[in-house]
Amino acid sequence: MATERLQIELNRDKVRELEALMKEVKASTKKEYVNAALTLLKWAIEQRRAGRIIASLDEKEDAYRELLMPLLSEVRRIET
Repeated sequence: MATERLQIELNRDKVRELEALMKEVKASTKKEYVNAALTLLKWAIEQRRAGRIIASLDEKEDAYRELLMPLLSEVRRIET
């Protein structure tokens, strides 16, 4: 598979946030972190296409908190 170089500009605060998150999940490279983020976003889009919400479940309280993300609100359900 051919590879392409991706270059982005982020403000200093976003770079620090990225590096802190990379450290937390022990991602050794930005490439590894971005690939994981793309996998998660792809899954979320697939779930939205299926008409599902993306949420965090608090099992102790039997409650959930829906993820509100502008990108995901643009995904339309695919009727089957």
